[in-house]
Amino acid sequence: MCIEPKDDPHLIPDGNPRQNKQKGTYPRNEPHYYCYDGILKTMKFTCNTKDISAAVGAASKVVNAHTTVPILSNVLLQAEDGKIAVRATDLELTLEHAFPAEIGESGAVTIPAKLFSSYLANLPAGLMELSGTPTRASVKCERSNYDFHALPAEEYPPLPTATKGSHFTIGSKRFRDGIDATIFAASGEEARGAVLMGTLLELEGNSLTMVATDGYRLARYQTTLDDGINGAEKYIVPSRALAEAARNLGGSDQIAVSALGAQSNQLQMNAGDTSITVRLVDGQYPNYQQVIPAKFDRSVTVNTQALIGSLRRAELVAGDRASMVKLAVANQTLIVTASSDISGNAYEELEVEQQGEDLSIAFNARYLVEILNHVKSAQAVMEFLGPLSPAAIRPVEPAEGAQQLYVLMPLRQ
Repeated sequence: MCIEPKDDPHLIPDGNPRQNKQKGTYPRNEPHYYCYDGILKTMKFTCNTKDISAAVGAASKVVNAHTTVPILSNVLLQAEDGKIAVRATDLELTLEHAFPAEIGESGAVTIPAKLFSSYLANLPAGLMELSGTPTRASVKCERSNYDFHALPAEEYPPLPTATKGSHFTIGSKRFRDGIDATIFAASGEEARGAVLMGTLLELEGNSLTMVATDGYRLARYQTTLDDGINGAEKYIVPSRALAEAARNLGGSDQIAVSALGAQSNQLQMNAGDTSITVRLVDGQYPNYQQVIPAKFDRSVTVNTQALIGSLRRAELVAGDRASMVKLAVANQTLIVTASSDISGNAYEELEVEQQGEDLSIAFNARYLVEILNHVKSAQAVMEFLGPLSPAAIRPVEPAEGAQQLYVLMPLRQ
């Protein structure tokens, strides 16, 4: 247990210097030491300000600003074996990143994440020294000295120790591309449930399919694994966790992914000195295959950026909550229109390659623009079955080793 001394003249519990006839005056900027069960627990290291700022900044994004558990507002720093491991968690998502440092004394300390991250972001480039105890962290950088209140590292939640299940590896760029291509289509509304707020990972042998949908649009990304699994697995991963993975796991050529626990209820993603562990969503993902029409009878091939520009301008006029724009296809021309009693009317023509009969269909412009923004191809193909059937959008030139498909529900005109 942690016992904070209050009357021992050899210790300074509140960090203020005081005079003692036998011991003299304690210097203000020396680290403050505390005894736990008779053992002195301190930690001390020197590191590059850029390294620690990046690590704490990334970890602080995991911290829940509204947590009612004080220790979860802190970030954990562990000094050992020439490295500093920085960890943050909200009990659903855990991020840990390590970087090299000169270790004076091994140990651990927890510091308020948001405060410490903001402080580090304002430090100049160079070296800093941190001395930590269970209740205080002291930082020296150039001619500045700061003390931060801390909480005992023993109270911080440990990393999951569950046994590993299925394991696969994938190219870092392909995995991050897949995340970017899908998670935007997941629901952002808690009222719709955790399942639709997650992204489905379907694995079979050496293939990976990632799917996200909010019920109005669907994104699917298919690619191959570097090292696959035996059999087939399905995981529903919180999209927030995948966003953190895309942001933080780019420092290595490969990402290793492992299921944890007897029920495979957690997923751990590792790349280099960074690991992310997340609790998987418990539930049944919708049968997305039923949403994708088996065939289409009409299509247009259009310049991606030209269509995005037209839709954005027309959306300004549409102005209503649904941002309705109408697309009419006839005579190798795509006509984009929108109207509003308040704003007026919009009309634009785009030259396209048309196949099949003419068509008039309406979409939510914002949803369609978001999809087209993730089509990394100069031209996009839009496929239709009718004015009330889902439409499919694909890149004409898909990325190497990957296939993208987007499905968007039309609006009633």
